[in-house]
Amino acid sequence: MVREKNRKSKVCVSKEDIKAGLKKLGIKKGDVVGVHSSLSSFGYVKGGADAVIDALLEVVGKEGTIVMPTHSNNLEKVELSPKEKATGVSWLFKILSYDPKETPCTTGIIPETFRKRPGVIRSRHPSLSIAAIGPKAEEITGAEDGRSLAGWKVVLQLDGYILLMGVGLEVCTAMHLAENMVQLPEHILKKITPPKWFVEKYPEDKWEWDVGPYPKFAKLLEPCLQNKIMETIKIGNAILRLVKLQDLIDLYVEYLQKNPDIFYS
Repeated sequence: MVREKNRKSKVCVSKEDIKAGLKKLGIKKGDVVGVHSSLSSFGYVKGGADAVIDALLEVVGKEGTIVMPTHSNNLEKVELSPKEKATGVSWLFKILSYDPKETPCTTGIIPETFRKRPGVIRSRHPSLSIAAIGPKAEEITGAEDGRSLAGWKVVLQLDGYILLMGVGLEVCTAMHLAENMVQLPEHILKKITPPKWFVEKYPEDKWEWDVGPYPKFAKLLEPCLQNKIMETIKIGNAILRLVKLQDLIDLYVEYLQKNPDIFYS
């Protein structure tokens, strides 16, 4: 890892630097790893997004599977009526046509580069897709309706990991799995549940919307570190964190049961 003057003193990271860091985190051949990432967080990466992807693939080997969220940009914003705003809906988008091979994603340059790679399979959900490569890719991307959360459920069942590359838990959509494992209190359910008429008017296969406060997943970072379920390393300027998805969900369930208001305030 070096600094190059012609790169305005940015830290320069190579594929080998990333591979060494991933191995030190504990990633090994055969692992199933869900990746959330920010390329710019590293500094300057020789080879760009492809170098990061190559590092991941070489560390898990042909026996391993890499998974990334590829939520698409095929959304047209729709203005909410006063009645709709009164329901607590935060935003509303119409889902436009979707082609898993052509529709760009909004989750960063690494997933955008990844989805175009030969052998990568992208799920069929029109806005919340997931992409994967490896022996378990078809199983992960083919789950249920192709929604990324269904794919993360399979990663959980496969005893997979979540790898955060320069980003925090706030982007870890797999954490939504815990919400289906607990009985949230009524005052929170009222905040996040839309009325029946709204759901009937805007079915989720054609519309994207959100209701009430989005859970503050980042609040679980310190508990993860305190409970020693998360490994951390710095590569270039980026902080990388690795956690077994089962451990993450178990801890989140525990906290949701004790004090869910921490996450829904």
